[in-house]
Amino acid sequence: MSTSILSGLLGTKVTVDLWPLPITGPAFETWEITEKIDEEMCAMHEIESNNGTRPAYVLGTFRCRSTDDNDDGKKLGIMKVYKQIPFVGTELHDYEYRKQQAVEPYEPTELIALKALKRRRCVVVPELLGYRITKQDAMEIVPRGCLMYIVWKQVPGKPLTQEAFWQAPLAERNEIRSRFRHTYQQLVEYEPSIGDIRKIIYDWITGEMHICGFWDAELLDGYATWDDYLFVQFDLVSGSKSDERYFNITASDTYHDEKGWRW
Repeated sequence: MSTSILSGLLGTKVTVDLWPLPITGPAFETWEITEKIDEEMCAMHEIESNNGTRPAYVLGTFRCRSTDDNDDGKKLGIMKVYKQIPFVGTELHDYEYRKQQAVEPYEPTELIALKALKRRRCVVVPELLGYRITKQDAMEIVPRGCLMYIVWKQVPGKPLTQEAFWQAPLAERNEIRSRFRHTYQQLVEYEPSIGDIRKIIYDWITGEMHICGFWDAELLDGYATWDDYLFVQFDLVSGSKSDERYFNITASDTYHDEKGWRW
């Protein structure tokens, strides 16, 4: 199987259902894919699939723009694509074998979380705009396998990177940490279960911050509670010297606290 499943999608137009539904009934919006951001393979062996009910899939993130006439191409969004792929070792099996792996389309955890966060008017998470739950064509990699699209509003800034964060001066790093603490505590009903600095969208000019990456979300009982270990989980603090080998720390003004954490 090619290392890139979701290639050649630039220019593709995808029509999604608006969410929430307007009071007038179902409504739709068409988005054109303009740029690929990344692609992640969520591979799985058949034995891990819970008797075929859990699919292996590829997860792609793209920039897109609305093609609706009244938007004039100025309404920008981020599109997440979930596409079922064959189980490990069956990629070259015949059509019928791969077709038997097809799973009915479903609402991914990320979509469920984004719906809940929008209902609760959580402003620190990009706003869900629409989604489409469908099936692959008969000649696709998993014939009639599940295929889901989620579109949310593009927000100012870019995902943080370890390189950019750990070369910034201490005062700026501390400002980002402070904003992250404030932002994280505004999450309600759902939070990311796996920390990653790239889930923090930050505008270096205005200081505006959002949190994304709810494909692995965990349900909350109310609002998120804060723990300083979240700094470590999201790579904003190095929790041990062994962790530092994965960071590209170039700042000269770091320090260690009494726990051995590097700030």
